[in-house]
Amino acid sequence: MNNPTEACGTLRRADGLLTADVDGELLMMSVEQGRYFNLNSVGSRIWELLAAPVAVDELVDALTAEYDVAPDEARQEVERFLGALRERGLLVTDNASAA
Repeated sequence: MNNPTEACGTLRRADGLLTADVDGELLMMSVEQGRYFNLNSVGSRIWELLAAPVAVDELVDALTAEYDVAPDEARQEVERFLGALRERGLLVTDNASAA
């Protein structure tokens, strides 16, 4: 399995997803897959941060600033969550090109 943090570049949401907030949880529907997904409040926050291309380090920094979590624990959970998004086709990596 590819680790989202191994790739250079930024992460962003995949196209073709419909979302709705229901009682603080995010429901997502993949039009292509015909499947829906449910995210808790922390997953919803990560998804919100993925609205614009973002690096894993930026996600970890944002979550450690907003939640009572150690950076190492936040990174581990973020990597696990991003891996799950990638497996489901919900996450895209935009590789940085050398300038």
